Amino acid sequence: MKFAITEQELSLLEQSLESATRGARVQAQTELAWHLRQRDSLRAMSLIAEAERRLRSHPLDAAVSSALTARLCLAASEISALFSRLSEAEGLLARAREHLTPAIDPDAEGDALLIEASVAKAASLRERELRALEQARDFFAQGQDAQRSGIAQGLLRCETSVSTAQADTAQADLLRAASTLAADAACQALDLVAQALPLCLREPAEAAALFARAAPMAQDMGLLRLACVVKMNEGNAWLELGELDQATTCFEAAAEMARHSRWPVLVGTSQIQIGRVLRHLGRFEESRAVLSDALTMLRVAPAGGASAFACSEMALTLAGLDRPLEAIDVMAEAIRLHREAKSNANLAKLLARQGRALAEAGRVGEAIAAIEEAQGLIERYGYAAVAIDVSEALAEVHRHRKLPEPTGMTAPTATVHFAQTALDRGMGLQGWRPPSALLAFIADAWAEADHMAQAYSYSRMAHLAGAQNGMLHLKNPQAVLQLLGYVGAKNGPNAEPEQAALAELAQSGGAPDLMLPTPKEAAVLQLLARGYANRDIAQALGVSDETTKWHLKGLYKKLAVKSRREAVMRAHTLGLLTGQ
Repeated sequence: MKFAITEQELSLLEQSLESATRGARVQAQTELAWHLRQRDSLRAMSLIAEAERRLRSHPLDAAVSSALTARLCLAASEISALFSRLSEAEGLLARAREHLTPAIDPDAEGDALLIEASVAKAASLRERELRALEQARDFFAQGQDAQRSGIAQGLLRCETSVSTAQADTAQADLLRAASTLAADAACQALDLVAQALPLCLREPAEAAALFARAAPMAQDMGLLRLACVVKMNEGNAWLELGELDQATTCFEAAAEMARHSRWPVLVGTSQIQIGRVLRHLGRFEESRAVLSDALTMLRVAPAGGASAFACSEMALTLAGLDRPLEAIDVMAEAIRLHREAKSNANLAKLLARQGRALAEAGRVGEAIAAIEEAQGLIERYGYAAVAIDVSEALAEVHRHRKLPEPTGMTAPTATVHFAQTALDRGMGLQGWRPPSALLAFIADAWAEADHMAQAYSYSRMAHLAGAQNGMLHLKNPQAVLQLLGYVGAKNGPNAEPEQAALAELAQSGGAPDLMLPTPKEAAVLQLLARGYANRDIAQALGVSDETTKWHLKGLYKKLAVKSRREAVMRAHTLGLLTGQ
């Protein structure tokens, strides 16, 4: 019995079951249940129950019966783990091991180790998962099953590529192991994923291409969980490059696979991606609602990587809702979870983002500590994409506190220097597109340095980038409508959420991340509401008259007004004024 088969092989197996009787039928049911354990878990459980009934009512040879019982329990254990029924999964795994019969099913002992790794992953027991995968690799290395050997190696390489304990040797192991893998599609898919994972924050475009090749292979071989996670990883790689359109297509495909599986953690993880897209579209309240649902769904399992991801996305959404202190606390929880999971790539990115959030809150000392830890991980593992976040965080630190200038600085201020460095580092990544938020930040930095020509230039680029993002729904309506429709569907069956979401996007004119005032614009707005003249505003904020005019112009554009009086009235309507 193979570990995984193609859809074509599955069809032949189903045909053989139709004509099978007696003992042959039990064996065919067992094999079909094994290969449906991820493709259709509920049907697999039905077949397992029927096969066990037949074994009780029509006993086979004792050794054969024991081997079939072990195989049925292994399939049921993996399914229980995927549904987060962890105690049940552990009990079934223990029962399977009691019935192992090497003379009849020599691969079952190694398969039990692979299933144990799945149970450990569901329980967020990282060390146990890695130990089980290592034991499975060693077990199959002694046999003749090239597929199982390749799968065990591939799974271990995928896991160790993000592990602190193994990350230094992951690339060397990858090169040594690649030549030993069989040509089997399941092995090829894992090989591609193992190559892609270390590239996610180094060469995201290459990682996305590798993930795109791996996902259909994994799906055809019945490895649905792998296929779904790979599709989400492909979407995340596209997001690193600013390609929201392609990312949304990937997330919609992953969400469909997750819905088909009905596994709560996988469904919850796919909903995190929906919340992420909504945040990128500026729909922060809807993003928060989806992420709250995802966190609720993830509570069926111990906190792990998915929970950490949900917390990090929730923190960014809370920041978008102007709730910075809540955002910092939630991000700290995500960092704690990633530390426990020893997920260096995610940890580095979160530390950089936490550094920026702390700087914005005026907690500069804590911000610098987080940034320095992120820089250490970047230097050790080469996370080029995270270096962009670090530069943005350093720009924010220097915006809030006067610190020593970096060596060799030629820009007028350290804020401009680090903001430009973030842009330069991004442009060094193949396929990267500068986000409008970064371009707007650079524009403000130049304005604060009283270099208005550069400020206006970057402002135009920011507006263009935002408008391009706003055209997302025109390029790929189906994927976006599927994701946006998730929230609207809660309003009732007659709400037609997808059409409403599309209409709202069309009317918005795009550039959602440019609609809210920057911190400096918000400060100008408060003084404007108190009747301050431009010169008084400049004096109060310690900037030039020209910089004040710059911020006013930005406010007028974002509030869609033409005068100071209209700006104050509009700000009151939107609730942007405090203490007024």
